[in-house]
Amino acid sequence: MKILTVSTDTPGELAKGRRKHHLGATMLSDRELAVTDRFGLRNQGIHSGPPPPIAAKALPVPTSLLVDENGKVLWMDQSENYQRRSDPDYVLAALREHLDS
Repeated sequence: MKILTVSTDTPGELAKGRRKHHLGATMLSDRELAVTDRFGLRNQGIHSGPPPPIAAKALPVPTSLLVDENGKVLWMDQSENYQRRSDPDYVLAALREHLDS
């Protein structure tokens, strides 16, 4: 199992956050929204992108995905509020359900 994060943060911002929070996941920058669009997760709402100087094209809908080695989505949770993320216990329960079967 491999945990990946994808965000519109720059590689430098990701590196700072990784060090600050001691994160072990692989963190990917998706400034051009290629991965976001591939999964159909671009936020179409009013908060579609941060203001300059950050200036990413838009923001993704906060989403947690469990994807198998073939790219098939096994489980997905999306937040209706762009400022909220999935509860860690909820994600862990989904991982246990799908990885134990």
